[in-house]
Amino acid sequence: MFGILQRYVMGEVLRAFALALLTVTSIIVLFMVMIEASNMGLSPTEIVHLVPYMVPGSLLYTIPVSLLFSVTVVYGRLASDNEIVAIKTAGLSTLFVLRPAIYLGFGLSIILLYLSYGPIPMANHKAKQIILADMEEAFYKVLKKERQFDKAEWPFMIIVRDVEGKTMLDATFKHRTGVVGQGTPRSFDTIVQAKKARIHFDMTKHQAQVYLDEAEINNPSKDVSLINNQILPFDLPAERRALNQKRIQEQTTPEMIKDQVNFLELMQKERKRWAMSASLGIGMGLLDRVQWKSVEVSFRDYGNWEMQWRALETEKHQRIAMSCGSLFFVLLGAPVGIIFARRDFLSAFISCFVPIIILYYPLILLGTNMGKDDILPPVVALWLGNTVLGVLSGFVLPSVMKH
Repeated sequence: MFGILQRYVMGEVLRAFALALLTVTSIIVLFMVMIEASNMGLSPTEIVHLVPYMVPGSLLYTIPVSLLFSVTVVYGRLASDNEIVAIKTAGLSTLFVLRPAIYLGFGLSIILLYLSYGPIPMANHKAKQIILADMEEAFYKVLKKERQFDKAEWPFMIIVRDVEGKTMLDATFKHRTGVVGQGTPRSFDTIVQAKKARIHFDMTKHQAQVYLDEAEINNPSKDVSLINNQILPFDLPAERRALNQKRIQEQTTPEMIKDQVNFLELMQKERKRWAMSASLGIGMGLLDRVQWKSVEVSFRDYGNWEMQWRALETEKHQRIAMSCGSLFFVLLGAPVGIIFARRDFLSAFISCFVPIIILYYPLILLGTNMGKDDILPPVVALWLGNTVLGVLSGFVLPSVMKH
């Protein structure tokens, strides 16, 4: 399939790509794991279990970037050594040496399409499950280290003298009042003091259950009451409850399509039902019989369903567009590397790699926002980055193809 020269070029690109992929992926995964470890207080063993599930999610970014880096470096070195000139002198087109990188870019795009279809979302969900499974452990670690747990969104502030295993000693629970003005700290309306206490997170009920031993409750409106061997349940904050549900990034493509079908059915049925009800009331002159409040709620629900449908549609097209980015990175990066003819990787990095990255990813982010906000159809908005790279490659390719 490939001649000796093409196999040589493919080998050079693959070596540079493998080294860049290993380096970039390691840095990205290390950064992601450090953030999770810092937020959740993960142990070294838990971090080791988490790392394999962090890798697939990073590949959608690291594979195209590593490929772009490798082609700009390899083809820049070939051009600086006048090997491209020698190939042209032999009567061969530059496409002859570009073909291995183009095939590699196409193959990697297919691989990323497959990974983003199912394996990457499943790995993202598995990583979150590992973190959630250790929530109780992480909670005790924070409490043992800081002797208190004080999060504004949680209904209780917890202060302890010490923690032995999973037992809190001389624990104080201060219950926060209801929501007040934004930015105003909530006061405490109930204080529970216990000789010993343990906490268990029930993610199925979205509750934290506190087991109290030799405790007393102080309430300003009531007398002090003593309790023993009682369970004090309280709901987890909304954002913590949401962690147990699949985010869009954790849904496989078939799951997203299924949800979209459900949202479309809900929108059609609900709008039709209340439109008919309101029309009948207005047509019969019984305006006071029309349930305007229910109609308003129905239209608000319709807006929420439509917004979620757009978010799913945008995510689908984002996965496809970013997966195909590898091919467009090659089509632009390789000829740009030849034009600049930089032998050392630092010059190639500055002159070729950085400008393309700075151009591409802001366009992806812009397209994502425009797709979710219904400014442009997602199929158009998410392909802005690839389209711009394709247009630019159309300008630079002819100049390097000339004999």
